[in-house]
Amino acid sequence: MPTSNALMIDAFLTLGFGVQHSLIATLAVKKQAGKWFAIDPLAWRSVESLVNVLYILVAAMLWQPVDVVVWRLEGLPATIMLVACCLSWIWYWQLHLFEYDCGLAFGSTTFVSRLSGGLAARPKLVPWKVGSRRWVRFPVHTAFFGMFFLLPTMTLDLLVLAVVVNIYNVIGSVLYDKRLEKVGGSAYADYQAVTGLIWPPVYRAPYGALNIRMPEPQHWRRPQMHWMGVVGGIGLAALYYFCLGATHISPLAMVKVGLFGLLGAILVGLVLGLACKPEADDWGQQQTDLSTTVALSAALGVILWAGAIWLKTGAPPTFAAYLPLWFTVQYVGHVFAVLADRRKWAYGSGAIYGEAKATGSS
Repeated sequence: MPTSNALMIDAFLTLGFGVQHSLIATLAVKKQAGKWFAIDPLAWRSVESLVNVLYILVAAMLWQPVDVVVWRLEGLPATIMLVACCLSWIWYWQLHLFEYDCGLAFGSTTFVSRLSGGLAARPKLVPWKVGSRRWVRFPVHTAFFGMFFLLPTMTLDLLVLAVVVNIYNVIGSVLYDKRLEKVGGSAYADYQAVTGLIWPPVYRAPYGALNIRMPEPQHWRRPQMHWMGVVGGIGLAALYYFCLGATHISPLAMVKVGLFGLLGAILVGLVLGLACKPEADDWGQQQTDLSTTVALSAALGVILWAGAIWLKTGAPPTFAAYLPLWFTVQYVGHVFAVLADRRKWAYGSGAIYGEAKATGSS
């Protein structure tokens, strides 16, 4: 295939992700989802994320590699750029682990609420002022620039990916900001005034949202309770290492990514659901703690696997596999953790579990 045609296909595949992502996240689509399927906006996030995962898998199958090298750094400059790129990816995972409640952000807590019969007490999103979100409203979108541009060796197809992703990254940030203006009201307007969209307002508001009063986040209240998440992450990394290896973009490779992501989610979910114990009586806090433990497993599994392959081969696995593996374990793992012991994790289980401990029963 001619290079120009291949790059055109890659550009459209990349653009298509952003378009479908923004389209299904619009308030109009969420309104229709509520009207026709009785799905509230927070629960709709799970549908959005599932579509995103499927799109990435299909786009990776259709991707047209163009190995024309745009730049190739060597020596110290290459090392500096590589470190910056890795730090951008690590920051991306850190944001989802420490600055977002993944169960709420991706809709699994809302799905579990329905699964548990808790329709009258649907979860609600937490406020925004957490970590780097004190200065930047969408720090995940900030990380995208380093994740895709800071490659020591840049091929033409990856440059198209980086350019198109980040053009739509800015557009998507603006659209998301507009949606939050409508749902967040004056509280969000106050937050907007002292934060930047993607870059921190260093000169305009150096202290960011420091003086805005918001409830403290509860998704990382006691780090030591999540040690089982580390164990789960090591297990996932071993599963990926021996079963996926260094994935390459092909239909078969992407199907394997989807299948082993699902398998890992089920295994980790069942193990964590049975091994972990609620340390709160409030159901919402229980799910926050549980989804955080699952999130730790999901992120560590991908990070450790990528690192091990990198050490072995000198190059990380195809990053088209990272997000499908991570999200599948995060979302499906949370669901299966609840299914593993519904008596323990179902609505009202705080009282039930308290009674079980008091009587010495299990």
